[in-house]
Amino acid sequence: MYQLDCSYCDVLVEGEAVDPVKRDAKTHLKENHAEDVITNLKEQYTNVPCQNGCGYTVPIRVENGAGVECPECGHDNLSPLLDQYVLFRITANKP
Repeated sequence: MYQLDCSYCDVLVEGEAVDPVKRDAKTHLKENHAEDVITNLKEQYTNVPCQNGCGYTVPIRVENGAGVECPECGHDNLSPLLDQYVLFRITANKP
């Protein structure tokens, strides 16, 4: 059994396989807590490399609307950052 206990609300995303839990946790965070996650990432990182391969280092923005869009190519880096965020927070529970 795998699970992610949401840090921002009372939701517990769980399942028998890790991939569906990662997918559902990512969807939950993107739909309900995207700004919170970006703010959390801003506390850890000043900027991140664009995941679109353009070579630009994207500043993590929290003022005037949180975001991680690349000013060079326009790629929204939220999805790959959510992948990493979720990956490090999923836990495995042994029966």
